[in-house]
Amino acid sequence: MTDDVLGWGMIALLATMVAAVALLWRRRPPEAVVTVGTVRGQRGLAIHPWRGHWFSTAVAWLLLALLVIWGLSEIGSNNYAAGFFLVCALLMGYVGWCRVTGRAGDGTITLTPEGIHQLYAGSEVFIDWDDVRGLVTTPKDFIVETTRPVIPTQHMLPLVGGRRGLVMDDAITLPRRGLPPLPFQDMLYLYSTSSTARDELGGDEVVERARGLLAELP
Repeated sequence: MTDDVLGWGMIALLATMVAAVALLWRRRPPEAVVTVGTVRGQRGLAIHPWRGHWFSTAVAWLLLALLVIWGLSEIGSNNYAAGFFLVCALLMGYVGWCRVTGRAGDGTITLTPEGIHQLYAGSEVFIDWDDVRGLVTTPKDFIVETTRPVIPTQHMLPLVGGRRGLVMDDAITLPRRGLPPLPFQDMLYLYSTSSTARDELGGDEVVERARGLLAELP
């Protein structure tokens, strides 16, 4: 009887994990993807990840609880396994805490009248518009070319978080994982070359315009 319950429990857990992964690819509505954000006390255009679902976060917390239970149950009989599971649970708990408190960030890019902001994997970057020289777009990243070095601010432990992309004296990487297919190349060129155009970033009109572009996508 116990083996049957355990077997059905494992099947249910596997099905839950598969459902969570599938929901990660679900599109969020334009109203949730493009919002008004605030950086350094200034309103701006906040562009959030295009895909995701709250159910995936719930499954992650469930797995964390199972790791803790599994680790505690192994104490005494297999201390090495207990230590392994509890250390994994500790790392998952730390990452989850960073996400809940906002220290980790989700890769949202916010364009304000002053510059470009992103908090990704605990690495925070702010680039002044006057320092932007150009933008190179790759399948995974935006590489912003700058006139002077941009130093990321770290909010997580180095081995857990951090910006693992390009960080040079004249360029820095902004990961674009999950971001919607907006015309970032044209937007950054416009706002980096026109101080007049930047003023609209603090209003609602630019937000509605970006939502309209997403709504037209197939």
